[in-house]
Amino acid sequence: MDDVGHTIRMTDFNQSGLKPVEASEEVSGDNTPVLSGEIVTITGTLASMTHEQAYLQISEHGGQPVHHISRHTTLLIVGEEGWPLEEDGKPSVKLQQAESLIHEGFPIRVVSESDWLQMLQLSVENVDVKRLYTPAMLSQLLKIPVQVIRSWERAGLIRAEKKIFRLPYFSYQEVTTARRLSELMQAGATQQQLSRSLKLVQKYLQEPGRAFEQLEMLSDHRQLVMKDEHGYFEPQTRQRLFSFDSQEVAESDPESFDVESFQNSHLLKFVSPDPDSKTAKDWMVEGCRRAEVSDTSGAIRCFRKALRIRPNDAEAHFYLADALYRLGKPEAALERYLSAIEHDPEYLESWTQIGCLYTELRKFNQAIEAFDEAIAIHPAYAEAHLQKAETLYQMQDSAGAINEWQKYLEYDERGPWAELAFQRLEQFGIEFSEE
Repeated sequence: MDDVGHTIRMTDFNQSGLKPVEASEEVSGDNTPVLSGEIVTITGTLASMTHEQAYLQISEHGGQPVHHISRHTTLLIVGEEGWPLEEDGKPSVKLQQAESLIHEGFPIRVVSESDWLQMLQLSVENVDVKRLYTPAMLSQLLKIPVQVIRSWERAGLIRAEKKIFRLPYFSYQEVTTARRLSELMQAGATQQQLSRSLKLVQKYLQEPGRAFEQLEMLSDHRQLVMKDEHGYFEPQTRQRLFSFDSQEVAESDPESFDVESFQNSHLLKFVSPDPDSKTAKDWMVEGCRRAEVSDTSGAIRCFRKALRIRPNDAEAHFYLADALYRLGKPEAALERYLSAIEHDPEYLESWTQIGCLYTELRKFNQAIEAFDEAIAIHPAYAEAHLQKAETLYQMQDSAGAINEWQKYLEYDERGPWAELAFQRLEQFGIEFSEE
């Protein structure tokens, strides 16, 4: 598995981005380095730093970093970014090798990344993995479309740690675990294989139970099927499947059937034998699923069906607006975002999206009014400050933009857009430092 792909701004930190708890880097009273005599390697992706930074930490604390497991290895660190699993769903090669050597009697210790950091007396309180993120922030950070994140939330695959005026905040690890499991299943790993692997991994990583729950839900959430000249079928049983609303889809948007999976080898369809029995919630889930695989036209139809049943549902208006925007209809999307706030005047994400659309349409004053509404509802909503700053920047209001970039950085100095805010301030010769 690769190293962490996101950027952490290093300000007043050591090279790993972590602060020592104590001034001394040594733990024992005789100043012996904590990793003295240890031959150390890493498996999986670290959440706190890159492998190169970790190997430097190992050396600085007296250990000998190596890249491969052998009979001489004494310590294996298991990264906590996602899970240390291969593309076939089996445990990582290093973890399998370590298990084999341990069974042969070699004294290899296997520790989690968190336990290793504690050994070095490094605080993880400033690491990105401990923070909470909105859907838009996670979308930028993890390169996952925001509609996928929302679909996962509605299906229960990921849970928000908290919600403020409908705005969900997720833990980084909650989403990265779901993403890793999703990638593995898309690559062909079975639920049974992943369950076996997770039972091994759980011996070394903390609180693994949620991963098993996510795996089961992910298996239910998607159904991999294939298509031939006669329609759709389940590839293992060859059983024929019937897609809900198929005639309507075929007539109005024939290309919506050809939604490719991430591997471009299977098609994802969602089967519903009795569309007349669907509730508004069912249509919302179905719409999110279709949006997840870029069947935007199908998603729009589902959200409209949900609104026929429950016309005052602000969230349904919001999701429909998102889908309309992705279909290239910004004016129609704007009307739906406005409908969302008519039914819920404190819908934060709607206010922000309204501001962004007004900016796109070059209606700057209306955009600023929308961002101000969001900020009035939730002053710590970093994204609204950033979007307002960017709009003021386009309006050539430098003083106003600078103030909003600084506000953004007060709430989110290491978020996915923090570097943009830092760069903007640097253009005006302003250095930002967190108080």
